[in-house]
Amino acid sequence: MTNAFAPPPNGQLSRTPAPVPADRRRWTKESAGGMFAGFAAFWCAQVLLFEPVGHLLPDFEHTATSVAGVLAAAAAYPLAKRWLKRLPPSDHPQR
Repeated sequence: MTNAFAPPPNGQLSRTPAPVPADRRRWTKESAGGMFAGFAAFWCAQVLLFEPVGHLLPDFEHTATSVAGVLAAAAAYPLAKRWLKRLPPSDHPQR
């Protein structure tokens, strides 16, 4: 059995992280717009639902509005990304 924490056989410790594929982990306008839409949906759900839920479920108003906000953000993020991908690129000449 090999030790998972043993140093490599050549004695050199590697501090370089594993390479990340070029098509992953990029901050695009679609992902930025999706994050903004997610934050906006979370905030709107908090503002719109806190008062009614406070009357209906006074002991769980914070929990219920937080769960509703997370669900709204989870729904808004992919919808916004899909919508922003259909827009023409910003460097596209306008006619």
